[in-house]
Amino acid sequence: MVDSASLTPTAYPRLVKRCAAVLVLALAALIGAPSLASAHSDLVSTVPEDGAVLPEAPTELVFTFTEPLMPDFVRFIALAPDGTSGDLLVTAVEGPVATVSWPQGAVPGTWDVQYRVVSQDGHPIDGGIVFTYGADPAPSPTVEPTSSDPTAVPTLEPTPEPISESSVAASPSASNPDPATAPAASTSTNGGWIIAGIAVGVLAIIAIVGVVLRSRSS
Repeated sequence: MVDSASLTPTAYPRLVKRCAAVLVLALAALIGAPSLASAHSDLVSTVPEDGAVLPEAPTELVFTFTEPLMPDFVRFIALAPDGTSGDLLVTAVEGPVATVSWPQGAVPGTWDVQYRVVSQDGHPIDGGIVFTYGADPAPSPTVEPTSSDPTAVPTLEPTPEPISESSVAASPSASNPDPATAPAASTSTNGGWIIAGIAVGVLAIIAIVGVVLRSRSS
């Protein structure tokens, strides 16, 4: 401790300055501590984005962080749709940006890419993104046409043509006999009467001859 009795009047200002300097340094340390804690690197953006659905496979992946990275401590792992995994090739690390080559011929589907990097301040961070490419869209249902479909062409029944008087007169009917067959019927009837008349005449002649022969014999 400092003996107040040994202090001269000129020593008080020096002591006050030292105490003020110590307080300023302590306050600076307290204020700077949260800033140092928040200075660790973090992921800012990716190409493709997390959850993206792509029409085809990408050629490379790009990850951008808030702080420069240590190239020797950058690793990316791909988890395939079938559950297998493998390391991806890191082609470039430029400051806070890491570029990863995507393997050609990788099967389509949903991929999970995990990363673990270390920023220049020595703080490691990890995380991952998921994206999908080459997935077949769901087939749209095919609607079969029905009879109630307004676009269906109805089947029309043929409409009978009206019967005119000329067609009735021209076409023969059952009530009017064919003129070619009518004379034949009357001819057959007359022939029967003629045969019957001849038979009666022959019988009459036979009877007369019989009477004459009887009268001569008597």
